[in-house]
This record gives sequence, structure tokens and C-alpha cells, in this order.
Amino acid sequence: MTVVVTKKPGGVTQLFNTETGRVTYKCKAESAYMLIEAFGGIVKFNQKDAIATVTGHVTSLESCDVIKKGHPDYKVALTRIIASYKDFTKNVADSYQGEIRDLENKMSSL
Repeated sequence: MTVVVTKKPGGVTQLFNTETGRVTYKCKAESAYMLIEAFGGIVKFNQKDAIATVTGHVTSLESCDVIKKGHPDYKVALTRIIASYKDFTKNVADSYQGEIRDLENKMSSL
């Protein structure tokens, strides 16, 4: 069995089982939001270790709610998603900039 682990914005980790096609989203923070197409809206992870699972056309939620377009909290949730994506992108970019600097320093010493 092979599981591909991908960190997502907002403290969510995606686990993809390549044999079964099962995708599990697990929350590492106290709460998080993620737009997951399979659920037709924004999944709100209500607590740490909350799980949203997608296998083919079968979906299941543990300690999660789905906020659909038109729900009073949809705009707030989408705003939180945008903010978490911006933070995530900045952190990844900063990490790569650090690696680039390290490589440039190695190159300059040659």
C-alpha cells in the first residue's frame, strides 16, 4: 500500500491511498476550512483530528460540517480559506527562498 501525504493550507493534511483511490483529509488544527468538490461546498473541520473521506463516489465526514453556497457562514469560511492559502503560499515561498540562498552560498564557495 502506498499513501501520498500532502500538507494543505489551513492545517489540513491530505492522505491519498494509491491502491484504493481513497482520499482522506485530516485536520491538524483545532478547526479549519477546505473547499472539497466531492462534498459540494466548504468542509468545516470542527476539531483537531476531524476527518473527511472520499472514495470514488462515497463520502463520509467525522466531526465535520459542510457549508454550501447560500449558507450565512459561507462568505466567512471562504475568506478564511483565502487567508490560509495566502499564508501557506508565503511559507512555501519563504522555504524555497531559504533553500535557494543555501545553494547559492554553496555555489559561491566553489
